[in-house]
Amino acid sequence: MTVFSLLTTILFFTLFSAAHADDLKENNIYRLGMTISKLKSIEGDGLEYTALKNSKFIIIKEQEDGNFIVRFNKIHRSNHERYKTENWVLYDKAYILPKKINGILEASAISKESITGLSAGPLIVPFKYRINDNSISGDATIGFYAGTTFEPGCSKSNWCFRITPLISAGISQVTVINNGESENKTSATWAAGFLITDWSDMNIGLIFGQDRVGDKSWTHEGETWFSFMIGWQLK
Repeated sequence: MTVFSLLTTILFFTLFSAAHADDLKENNIYRLGMTISKLKSIEGDGLEYTALKNSKFIIIKEQEDGNFIVRFNKIHRSNHERYKTENWVLYDKAYILPKKINGILEASAISKESITGLSAGPLIVPFKYRINDNSISGDATIGFYAGTTFEPGCSKSNWCFRITPLISAGISQVTVINNGESENKTSATWAAGFLITDWSDMNIGLIFGQDRVGDKSWTHEGETWFSFMIGWQLK
């Protein structure tokens, strides 16, 4: 098994595991993907509360019935006419978040983990635009990135996204032509750029990098390329 194939296998299992880690977990912070109402305070005050989309909460405890006790640490409110009679959630209260919202939607389906600060994960670059000769190649890169994630758009209640400036290292399978014959080689690749995620369920990435195979006769040795990616989160 080549190094490229081995890294591909590891990356697949990493992504597969992450895709199945959707359950809400205690002490994690989440952001609401929709406005929910009829939340009950654990104090039993008889009132029903509303939490606006993009408000953030922390899971305090999962109850035996599958519902969650939560506390909000970022609250948005609206002055829209339709909300004039609502009781907004408060910072100093704990609430019961039903496992199923309105008896239909899973709480985990309308909540996205709020990830800020240092972050890392797998990165795939599907193609490259090589600046030195204005060509596009399918020399895919797989690797891992490290960066810092911010949520600048979450100050507004009706939209939100995360942005991650990053650096990355990985390997690529590239085609090198020697004496008129093509040969596949594994190159060391570094890259830098940024990812924008969860922007209306769309992900965008712009990456710059270089490939090096240790062969100065290769046309693209150490030359800069860039790539971009657009993807949608399927629900």
